[in-house]
Amino acid sequence: MKIAVTGKGGVGKTTFAALLCHIYEAAGTDVIAVDADPDSNLGSTLGISVADIPRPITDLKELIQERTGADPAVPGSVYKLNPEVSDIPDKYCYARGSLKFLLMGTVKAGGKGCVCPESAFMKTLLAHLAIAREQCLVVDMEAGLEHLGRGTTRSMDALVA
Repeated sequence: MKIAVTGKGGVGKTTFAALLCHIYEAAGTDVIAVDADPDSNLGSTLGISVADIPRPITDLKELIQERTGADPAVPGSVYKLNPEVSDIPDKYCYARGSLKFLLMGTVKAGGKGCVCPESAFMKTLLAHLAIAREQCLVVDMEAGLEHLGRGTTRSMDALVA
């Protein structure tokens, strides 16, 4: 099952996503929990200590540059829309029993330039998790509808709003 949780801010998206993860985990199902909310709290809601929260994917600038071919020094540079991401979940997830946790990250400040390569990388990663992986996937999305416009939830079995 591949589930994305979205909706208005403050309605309990993160709590609901964490409960889904706990239910599947308790049933012995392999779960990948993805915090794709810029106001990330899914890790702590799952009971993961601050010290164990993995580095956000958006902070992996060198990796994103290597995989997408984007040159951050060249505005408007050409980059790959489908970078290789199959190894990311195994290298950058926090693991506890049958649960894996991945933190997507966010834009740190306005005026820092284009984040299109990072967005392409994360979109490809979410699609990989939804299509190529056998684990149950629960994604805590940001409030609002931008992810629908970007198509990041396209491969999900369910969108809970």
